[in-house]
Formats: sequence, structure tokens, C-alpha cells
Amino acid sequence: MLNTNRIHALTAPDETSALPPFDTLMAASGLSVSTPPLNEQTVRTALREYFGLIGALTRIPTEKDDTFVLDGNQERLLVKVSGAQEAPDVVNLQTAVLRHLAEVAPALPIPTVRPGDDGRYEYDLARADAPAARVLRVMKFLPGSALSENRSTTAQLVAVGRAQAAMTRALAGFAHPRQDRTLVWDLRYFPTLRPLLDDVADADNRRLGTRIFDAYAEFLQDRVPRLRHQVVHGDFSAHNVLVDSRRPEYVSGIIDFGDSGRTAEIFDIAIAVSNQLDAAADDPWRRGLDLLTGYLTARAVDGDELALLPIAVAARSLQRALIAQWRAQHDPARADYVLSHAAHDWIALRAIGIEWSPVVDRIHSINDSASRE
Repeated sequence: MLNTNRIHALTAPDETSALPPFDTLMAASGLSVSTPPLNEQTVRTALREYFGLIGALTRIPTEKDDTFVLDGNQERLLVKVSGAQEAPDVVNLQTAVLRHLAEVAPALPIPTVRPGDDGRYEYDLARADAPAARVLRVMKFLPGSALSENRSTTAQLVAVGRAQAAMTRALAGFAHPRQDRTLVWDLRYFPTLRPLLDDVADADNRRLGTRIFDAYAEFLQDRVPRLRHQVVHGDFSAHNVLVDSRRPEYVSGIIDFGDSGRTAEIFDIAIAVSNQLDAAADDPWRRGLDLLTGYLTARAVDGDELALLPIAVAARSLQRALIAQWRAQHDPARADYVLSHAAHDWIALRAIGIEWSPVVDRIHSINDSASRE
């Protein structure tokens, strides 16, 4: 196991690679090539062989893997087969995160990973019709509607923030050999995306993106190695949080641990806040700050790190817009999925602008109130 107290310096993608840095980063993230859909009969055969399961498979659109809902058994199940470029040990990191959370924080509503008949949790389908390792896993299906489909109240967004903090706290002692994976969605690698601005058609958006990259370079980049790091969910977005207004805790599920890894905790918070930016509101930050309020009442964060949050939020929104643009061009079969998850980002970035001092003051006020509770 690795020492979770040791902060690793920011490492760039392999500079010895013949590919440009961005292409190297995408390859390391398992996103440089499209993954052809796996034959469903292969999945059915493997489910019967390894788990003794049969039933109806319904495919769910995803970023890079094959995911299905399996009906016809005692409970509804989620079936996931990793993407063609996704390393098996990275899949094992995701499985280990879920099993760790189930053990140390059983109240958290996460998918329970189901063992096969021989007790294993992961099965390689490479010897079927998959030319490379494609790891099969089965887990409990979590019902509920996505946070993105709900107009949550202030109290409900506070509850979402508390849930994220509880999960981060539960992962604080977790370690895995692949926790320091290279991932394009990790904001440590944000500067590598800068060349993608050249393909942005709108000149105003290009200028805005340039100023965000400049702000990251000036105020955040050199500080990244000194920020508090640990394994985090990695994609605590409004699409990956399930909610139920009938439950007092509101959050009924936390799903999709495919981007889990070790990075700066403030970057994981930025993901959740960026997803709540509301360009149509008079105060586009309010919903995100409601979520942050819940987080800070459940878990303390250093004030100096919190001051960097607005830049990290802007960087996350820009990151999502640029990667979605690139993925839509290079993987047309998944274009609708990736673009739908990034549709509002340029609008949100224009709404919040780049004058972040007022929101930093609000963040400090929220933190001061939380620390007194």
C-alpha cells in the first residue's frame, strides 16, 4: 500500500511519448480511441458462466464502457464491462473503492459489488470476442432520479454537500497501487488541455478560456502539490448523485466511480460546485455555495485552499466543455452523451465571469460559519 500522507508532485504525461501531451493524456485515460459496443450475447454468456445470472439486458449510454441494466433476477442489477483502453488494475481501483466504502461507511448509498460464484468480483472477457482486456463486474442497481433532473432546495443541496463530505471522509484512509493514475478529468492535468482552445469556434469563448488557463497558471498550478490530497470519487456531478425527496437524507445513491483516484480534495469539491452553476439565476453561484455549505459543515477544509475554489470551478467547467468538444469529434457514436453533459458549460462560464474576489469572500464567510457550528 502507498503512504496516503505523502503528497506527490504534479506529474505531466509521459514526455518521452511520441504523441503530443494531450494525446498521451487521453490514451492514459482510456479515451483516445472509441470502444466498439461489446456483443450482448458475450455479456449474457459471461453472466451465466460466472454469476449464474440470466435475464433481460438494457444498454445504458456511457462515456467509454459498456453498461447494462439486468432484469429478471431477485433484484435489479447493473452490469459494467470496462472500455477497451481501460487498464484492468484501474478497474480494480474502482472495485476496491466501492468495497472499502461498503465496509467503513455502510450507511453511504453506493452500489454494492456482487461477487461471482467463485468469490471474485472481476472477470476478464478478453478470451471471448473482446480483443483486449474487458473487465466484467456486477453490482446492485440503485434507483432514484439524478440530481440534475431535480430543482433542489437550499436544504437539499446542503444535504448533497454533506453526503459528498461523508464519502470523502470515509476514503481518507484508503490506498491502492493505482491511486495515482493519470486521468484527463483530474484538474492536475488541466494545463495540458490548452491546445484544444484552438478548435473553439466562438472568439469570445476562446478569449474567456485563455483567461481561465492564465488564472490557473498564475494562482493555482504551482500550489497543486501542496494541496490536501487523497483518493476521491472524482466525478461527483449532478448526473452521478441520485436523490429522493421522500428521504430525510435526500441523497439516495452515489454512482459511477470510474474517475476515482488520488488528487487534490479541492478539485473534487470543484466538480460538485461547477455542476450547480446556474446561468439563468441572478446569482449563478448560489446553488453551488449551498452545496459547499453542506460540505463544510461536515468536513473542514483549509481556508487558503478554499480561496482557490472559484478558479478550480471555472477550470472544471472549461475542462468539461473542451473534452466534450474533442470527444464528439473523435467518437461520434458517443457524441450525444458527452455533449449533453457539457451543454451548459460555456453559458455558465460567461455567467460567472473571471472576477472571483466577491465569491471568495462569500466562501470565507460560509467557512467561518461552518467552523463555529
